[in-house]
Amino acid sequence: MITGSWTYSISNNKAIEAYKTAAGYFKKYGAIGSSIANHLGRDNGLYTVNIGYENYAHFGEVDDQISNDENWAKDMEPYFSDTKWETNNFYEPMIHHMPSDAGIKPVFAHWMFFHKDINLIQEKGDIFIKAWMESGATGGTVGRLNGKDNGSYGFAVRFNNMKEYGVAQDKLNGEDYWSNHKKFLDEVEPRGMSLVRILETNWE
Repeated sequence: MITGSWTYSISNNKAIEAYKTAAGYFKKYGAIGSSIANHLGRDNGLYTVNIGYENYAHFGEVDDQISNDENWAKDMEPYFSDTKWETNNFYEPMIHHMPSDAGIKPVFAHWMFFHKDINLIQEKGDIFIKAWMESGATGGTVGRLNGKDNGSYGFAVRFNNMKEYGVAQDKLNGEDYWSNHKKFLDEVEPRGMSLVRILETNWE
């Protein structure tokens, strides 16, 4: 699976309505799922729509069908005229432990970073996901970004609510967990952190 992410600003009173209009088209043409989120942190004040695809060929198939639907541009124009696009990335998971949480509107803690050793990213990613999930996360993922942030990696952990994220962060900080991985973390180039709240989703 890959995820296409579009980050943008739009009037708050139009954000959910615009997402629901677009999500109907993506569902109609076979996308795996979609969600809209807002951010606190690196992309503070912005919205992101995530769309799931089986692979890039599936993305192309869905995009072709939407682009050739004459109603798409007409239905989306009232929202696109109020939208300022910021970034577009495709996320390619390398490690992905994300059991279904249908019916939940979760939150994510998401870090973007660079490290020169992809094998070490995978090794540490697996270790860090396990630690976060043992501390209350309901899922975790690490992968490559392809797009505006090409060359960066993403690491994210999922929670049922922001309090559960805070409890987990306090727990790992209090145990001085990160000092056990100091060499790796010292070699990481941070590229931003966001707390992401899912506002609407049809992801199963």
